[in-house]
Amino acid sequence: MTTDFLSIAQAALADRLKGEHFEKSVSLRIKEVGNLVIKGDTAEISDDRADCAIIADQPTFEKILKGELNPIKAAMFGKLKIAGDAKTAMKFGGLFG
Repeated sequence: MTTDFLSIAQAALADRLKGEHFEKSVSLRIKEVGNLVIKGDTAEISDDRADCAIIADQPTFEKILKGELNPIKAAMFGKLKIAGDAKTAMKFGGLFG
């Protein structure tokens, strides 16, 4: 189940990243599942360190990827946490509306 979700999330991010280019890296840390790292215009399943980490559980990331939850609102309501470069996290949030 966890690997399946990481693969689904990676594919969903690949679509959103077309035409984008992150100068800094973002790590999406999905609690009890694994990590995705966004560098440039790609998302890879990886445990590499990044400039910014966005941490949440799988249901929260599922809602964000489906467009049902804005990541900035999720952070404001404590559904996800941000560690590191907040500007990079805001740019990531911009991919979702």
